[in-house]
Amino acid sequence: MFKFGYPIMLWILAIVVPLLIVIYLLFYRQKKHLFLKFAENHLHTKILYGYNPIRKHIKFLFLLLGIAFLLFAASDPKIGSKLKKVKYKGAEIIIALDISNSMLAEDVYPSRLEAAKMAVERLIDKLEHNRIGLIVFAGEAFVQLPITSDYVSAKMFLKTISPELISIQGTNFAAAIELATRSFSTQDKETNKVLIIISDGEDHEGGAIETANLASQKGIIIHTIGMGKPEGAPIPIINKFGKKDYKVDKNGNIIITKTNDVLLQQIATAANGLYVRAQNISTILNKIIERIEKLNTTEKETEIYADYDHQYQYPLLFALIFLITEFFFLERTPKHTLFKTLKLLTSNKVSLIIIITILLTPKFVFSQNYKKEIREGTNYFLNNKYKEAEVAYRKAYKLNPGYFKSTYNLGNALYKQDKFEEAEKQFLEAPTKSTNSNEQAKAYHNLGNTYLMQKKIDESIEAYKNALRKNPNDTQTKYNLSYALMLKKQQNQQQQNKQQQQQQNQQQQNQHQQQQQNQQQKSEEKISKQEAERMLKALQNEEQKKQEEIKKKQAIMRNRNIEKDW
Repeated sequence: MFKFGYPIMLWILAIVVPLLIVIYLLFYRQKKHLFLKFAENHLHTKILYGYNPIRKHIKFLFLLLGIAFLLFAASDPKIGSKLKKVKYKGAEIIIALDISNSMLAEDVYPSRLEAAKMAVERLIDKLEHNRIGLIVFAGEAFVQLPITSDYVSAKMFLKTISPELISIQGTNFAAAIELATRSFSTQDKETNKVLIIISDGEDHEGGAIETANLASQKGIIIHTIGMGKPEGAPIPIINKFGKKDYKVDKNGNIIITKTNDVLLQQIATAANGLYVRAQNISTILNKIIERIEKLNTTEKETEIYADYDHQYQYPLLFALIFLITEFFFLERTPKHTLFKTLKLLTSNKVSLIIIITILLTPKFVFSQNYKKEIREGTNYFLNNKYKEAEVAYRKAYKLNPGYFKSTYNLGNALYKQDKFEEAEKQFLEAPTKSTNSNEQAKAYHNLGNTYLMQKKIDESIEAYKNALRKNPNDTQTKYNLSYALMLKKQQNQQQQNKQQQQQQNQQQQNQHQQQQQNQQQKSEEKISKQEAERMLKALQNEEQKKQEEIKKKQAIMRNRNIEKDW
């Protein structure tokens, strides 16, 4: 595969070379006409010492070739250096993931939904060279990720899945199967189509078996994976006080959700598929992958270019050779030896030749080292050795920090290792090192993915918009942008709900405090009344005691008078 970094230079080359030839021919014709006025043609070699028009043409040819190779080098020719044979089986696989509330049950660790997401992630890793799509469903279904080969985006969207994505809850298998049927490619009839449904099997709508039969008639194979246990488990929720509780029905009874093995088996059987229950994830995935691989009796083989090497140094070297030769080549037939001919060259020309040689030689060696590191990094990256790829790309970055490829590839290697903050820096830097719109769009697209993984939704939206400004026709970026906008809307709704909940909690707290204050006031009033009665009673007792003392004193006085009656 051969392509050019700056194709416009080829147009300049196509214009400049013919123009120089025309100018040279006109100039030569005019000079020849002047010579004919001076003397006959056969006398020129006798009158003009060393005159040789052929040597003049050869000298111009050297100059012309030097300029042509120089412009060709400026076009930045590239050759696909990593021609890799890939076995391609042509299968399209859509994964339909149940995200109804029943999938929150914890009879599978850590929950049915989280276990299903881990299973899907492992499945994506093992479905290399197949195109995949992702559908989520509950009471209704929608496409989370269209059919694509972008496994990075598939894993990124997988991590953000939760029951809150669908407002209408329940489980509608028919809607998921119908949507998957429409989402497969209808142009390529030779492509095998597989739908993998991951659910606990609780169907609230009906029509699943009939829809699976219709899908089977269109050549779609449906495999089902059952999440959960037959004995069932309650559905955990978080109540308004922030504590864990369980979902109840209208009568107040705790709901127990059970896996419907029979229905999932019937769906798989209706569409020539396989049903397995999620007990051992690795074993389950291996069974399904084996079935998918058996779909294709013959393997297609294609060649892809994994990397491109810059080849500008080779035409640049030829340009240098031709220009140096042009400097040395004399128009007249030389009478002197080679050593004396060299002495005829001006010192300026010799100095220029030496300087160019000194400058280009280390650059050629430097370019080879840089390409070597890029190739090694790409080899590691394609073999999923992302740590080694990071080391190689860092070496390439150190050799040429101003080059787009080393910065962009380093960002990809860091992203694959979940080093999102470091990857973010590389993707921010990469667009400034390229004038190519497609390269800038790719960097902004990956920057948006990096922001999204860090839950920086506002930044991801802006990055996707920048990518579309550079490449408005990128459908994957358009989808990622719409998904980020949806997450932003959900985030705003959650913030509003949180604020409303906080306000309600504050109101309840204020009401509770008011009730406590009222009770305290009543209690204080009650205590004051009792205290008053006690004090009044104490005063009455005291007054009674005083009256009794007065009576006793009066009785004593009376007795004293009778005794002294003499």
